[in-house]
Amino acid sequence: MRLLKGQNTNSRNIYGRGLQVDTLDQLIADSTNSMRIPYGTTGQRPTTPANGQIRYNSTLNKVEAYENSAWRTVRYAEPIPSGITQQTLGNGDGSAVVFGPMASGDTNYPAPAAAQNVLVLVENVFQLATTNYTLAQNPAAAVGSGGTVTAGSFSIGLQYKIITAGDTNFTLIGAANSSVDTVFTATGVGTGTGTARQTGYYLVFTSAPDAGKPVTALHNFDK
Repeated sequence: MRLLKGQNTNSRNIYGRGLQVDTLDQLIADSTNSMRIPYGTTGQRPTTPANGQIRYNSTLNKVEAYENSAWRTVRYAEPIPSGITQQTLGNGDGSAVVFGPMASGDTNYPAPAAAQNVLVLVENVFQLATTNYTLAQNPAAAVGSGGTVTAGSFSIGLQYKIITAGDTNFTLIGAANSSVDTVFTATGVGTGTGTARQTGYYLVFTSAPDAGKPVTALHNFDK
């Protein structure tokens, strides 16, 4: 009769508890206590991650796993703390088609994954995703108007994309140049007539909402 052997990480006792690999190649943690998984900051993530890796992110204070070539936070069954978020995106003016940026209140997923994952109302009229609006990240200046901030009102520390240069010297407030579509982090509030749009995800309507009609987005139905 052949003797069946098993590997054990308990160096004091071959019959003691520890991590074991059985004859079926299963890894067994034989304990009633707990197991601490690898622990570190976002900056300490593996430089060459592989699908299936798991660790505790001490920067985010969350368990994360490397899944489908991206680090993803492990989600829980209970509702997210922010719950359903109602975001008011301003009133239509008959010409603006860009509204945002989107902010779901969920720090891990601040914007919906797709246009269908957010409910949009213009006043009290429900809008159809891809028919009445699409979801766009950092929409180009050519995509209609709306969601813009004029120089003098930029918020220091926020990231923007230049929409119209005007007579504003954006290089004085953190930009590499003053060209349209340049992305920069504001180091000042700016001066002049230039405009920029905060980076992020925006609703882009196929036709401009009527003047005075409020645009509302409801988030987190997909979580």
